[in-house]
Amino acid sequence: MNITEFSDNVHTQQFITWLGERIAGDAKLNFTHATGQFDTLSDARDAYEWPPRKKTISTPKRELILTRNSSLAVNQKVLDQLCDGLRDCLAASTPDEELLAAWVQSILVWGGVYTRQKNGGGNAGWLSARRAAKDLAAHLREALDALESGSVTFDHGPSTLRSNAGLTKVYSLAVDDFIIYDSRVAAALAWLVMEWSRKAIHVPDHLKFACMRANEGSPKGKAPGSAKVRSPNVADFPYFAPASHLRDHRRHAVWNLRANRVLAAALVQAKALRPGASDSKFQTVRDVEAALFVIGADLRHALD
Repeated sequence: MNITEFSDNVHTQQFITWLGERIAGDAKLNFTHATGQFDTLSDARDAYEWPPRKKTISTPKRELILTRNSSLAVNQKVLDQLCDGLRDCLAASTPDEELLAAWVQSILVWGGVYTRQKNGGGNAGWLSARRAAKDLAAHLREALDALESGSVTFDHGPSTLRSNAGLTKVYSLAVDDFIIYDSRVAAALAWLVMEWSRKAIHVPDHLKFACMRANEGSPKGKAPGSAKVRSPNVADFPYFAPASHLRDHRRHAVWNLRANRVLAAALVQAKALRPGASDSKFQTVRDVEAALFVIGADLRHALD
């Protein structure tokens, strides 16, 4: 199933309509979390906070500082600057490799995913390898061409494609209406599909959004089973880990593309339900993504 077939599928369209009603506020969300309930999707968006601790982001232009638990609006100002820097760099006929790497590093630092594994892997290790080979621009342009065209499938895509919770943050700033597909957003989408399917049909395979485990793991000093839940039902939404194999990165990219289509279309329908509502909490797909980020932090209480 390519991205067009996915978008045109009757079940996809039904879910988009259902989600659009919740973005517009015409239908309740009723999501239970650790300290209460989000009655609407707007409630979740209003609760957005990032980062969990103060963060200093060095960029090629200036140092950016985010205080602990900054709001969505404050984060957006930072992302706007990172977006401008990244896009200006990529727009050059021959991008400055080191400048481009610096902007990518800044984005990864903002997202808390500039990580290096003991074996030299991780997003930091990957970026170091691209710096040494001076091929970061080529890698990003190849990936962005495939993502913008929607040509990535489970069996097809650039041989150099890297798509995971880290690089999705870079792509989200390089491409319009491209959301960050991390474990929280995936968890929220899976939960929403499950809620929709209870009143419609069984969960169609093409809407079983791929879920990833929380990086936080089980908190120290707490009982087993206290790890944050990021799948509403592992039978329908089994966990997978975007690892080093190309098939995993293609799989992540496919679900990212499907999430992009669903949220963008649902937002269009929501705006049609509330024409002229300039005070709506949801003006962009980033706004919707932020609400999902909050919902997907932990599904434990919503599943009781």
